[in-house]
Amino acid sequence: MPTAYFLSDVHLGGGPPAVEAAKERDLVAFLDRTAAGDRLFLLGDIFDFWFDFDSLPPVRYGAVLRALEGAHRRGTELAFMGGNHDFWARSGRGPGYLEREVGLRLIADPFAMTLHGMRLLLTHGDALGGARGAYRVVRGVLRSAPAIRAFGLLPRRAGYWLAARTSAVSRDRHDESARDRHRDRLRDAALETLASGGWDAVIAGHVHHPERRETAHGVYLNLGDWIEHRTYGWLRDGELALKTFDAA
Repeated sequence: MPTAYFLSDVHLGGGPPAVEAAKERDLVAFLDRTAAGDRLFLLGDIFDFWFDFDSLPPVRYGAVLRALEGAHRRGTELAFMGGNHDFWARSGRGPGYLEREVGLRLIADPFAMTLHGMRLLLTHGDALGGARGAYRVVRGVLRSAPAIRAFGLLPRRAGYWLAARTSAVSRDRHDESARDRHRDRLRDAALETLASGGWDAVIAGHVHHPERRETAHGVYLNLGDWIEHRTYGWLRDGELALKTFDAA
């Protein structure tokens, strides 16, 4: 029976070379196991940074992009939702590289669907329940057409340097207590969403904390990450599980 997979927060390109090599190897192995009829939902921050510079792919992601393209050719349906690191999947009005060359379908955040008999709400998670304070303003500005056009004027190398510096500063600012607050806030927002009715499950990422919590109202599934955990969501015939990838 076809299976639906859910994955987030791989942050390709965001770590030291040895860490990135292992992450890339495992992700390619995971993608190579998908089959015709399966569905794969990439729910944000798969890349530590992505911008569609002249619709050309960054060399650093080559192996993963080829594996995604191979999955698409085998008949796996691929859907991509931008996170807070890789939301610039389009730099113009037409399809970008991920859509045109790899076969990914871009989906909005949040994204509602019924699959395998379950009513699902998919989200990266950084804005579930509403983005707050200054982040709400910054999030809106960065996703605006003027910001995309302005960033596209930068030389490609300068754009990636700026993104790497911004990502590093963001990680340095989030200590353990801040991460715990974000984790708890996202969980609370997901449980409130379930309690409001209309959903069997809320599936999110963002906080890098794998978790499956079932209540009388439904299931909250956080996908964790592929920096430490190698976790992913698995859905088949109405069963929604949190699994850990084993390359063996």
